[in-house]
Amino acid sequence: MPVRTAAVPTQTNPGFGARSHLSKSFLLSLAALILACYFPMIRTTAGFIWFGDDMAHGLFAPLVVVYLVWTDREALLHPSGQGSAWALPFLAFGACLDVAATLATSSTFSRLAFLVSLAGCLLLIGGWHAGLRRFLFPLSLLLFTFPIPAVLYAEITQPLQSLATRLSEIAFEFLGFSVVREGNVLQLIHMRLSVIEACSGIRSLVTLLFFCLVYSRFFESRAWLRVSITLLAIPAAILVNTLRITATGILGKYNLTWTTGVYHEALGWAGFFVGFLLIFLTHQTICRLRPAKQGLR
Repeated sequence: MPVRTAAVPTQTNPGFGARSHLSKSFLLSLAALILACYFPMIRTTAGFIWFGDDMAHGLFAPLVVVYLVWTDREALLHPSGQGSAWALPFLAFGACLDVAATLATSSTFSRLAFLVSLAGCLLLIGGWHAGLRRFLFPLSLLLFTFPIPAVLYAEITQPLQSLATRLSEIAFEFLGFSVVREGNVLQLIHMRLSVIEACSGIRSLVTLLFFCLVYSRFFESRAWLRVSITLLAIPAAILVNTLRITATGILGKYNLTWTTGVYHEALGWAGFFVGFLLIFLTHQTICRLRPAKQGLR
């Protein structure tokens, strides 16, 4: 006797497609809300980045952040973890901090509120591990889009000015130049060099820190070496700034026009590339001496 079989329809997950669509709509709504709340701060920060002399790295930071988020977008669309209840305190604190920043007209606290709110959104989407921890690096890179607060700027540049002046004096004496240092001023026979705040090396330092962070993220997996590459930006920035000041004094001996305007800016960018090249060569040397073991991070 033949046995009749009934076709049983295969059950699919009816919520997967809806969840994917809902996730996209939710992310777009969340992004629009954050943009609307912080648009004045974003516009002001964009102006600082575009017109600020010390914010060249700020042009690259958003591009790197967008690239990192886009390449890992599946983690936002389909998070492996559930949202955390800690998202509410983060969002509430960010909102309160932004209100206080608006009342006090403090752009610095408004930018911090923006980061706190973004952290709250990541907690809401994927929790601590699948949300905030996974996107902590691109979130931290947004700090490089913020100008250094004026209160801290002087505290950082003054020691760098003094150090750059002293090291440049030593370099000139080593090269056989007659030099007299008066504070942050170097008096040579043929010219007078004033190491002002813009020549303190803060621009090279912050820019090198940013590019070393990004470079180590993409091209190095060992945590200790990532930290070492980033920390190397400090002595590299001090060294190239000293070389730049010394080179300015040497060029001024032959043609004073080579020490101002476009030539001065080109010398600064050349110093930055030399600093990054030194760090790159140091990293490659370490990799040759101590290659990374497969399977270990």
